[in-house]
Amino acid sequence: MAAGLYLSLDQDQWFRNNFSSTNPLTGTIYTDINQTSAKDLTGYAITIRMSRPNGPGRFSDFFNKTASIVVAANGTWSYAIAQSELPHRGVYYVTAELTKAGDQESTLNRVEFHILEGPAE
Repeated sequence: MAAGLYLSLDQDQWFRNNFSSTNPLTGTIYTDINQTSAKDLTGYAITIRMSRPNGPGRFSDFFNKTASIVVAANGTWSYAIAQSELPHRGVYYVTAELTKAGDQESTLNRVEFHILEGPAE
């Protein structure tokens, strides 16, 4: 079992124009590659990042938002996407960065996330 942090998202796609304070982007941080042991997030700040898998801008951070911890002991977090906050449609890789005094760790996996054009675009 590989040691490190691993991200799981509850959603794999989102319409670009959708935003909601009551229906946030959500996920869990785990301490094992099989995603069975949740990371205790007590005392951490979580930054959600999105990058492109290839092409222009693939090394750029298109999101860089601070998520809220839902239940620290369960490793769960959420982020309420605001209007016009998501990048353009396409496939992005999502990673999470955890920080607290003396620590900075990033998830080892990248989760594929599809941003779709919405009906209003």
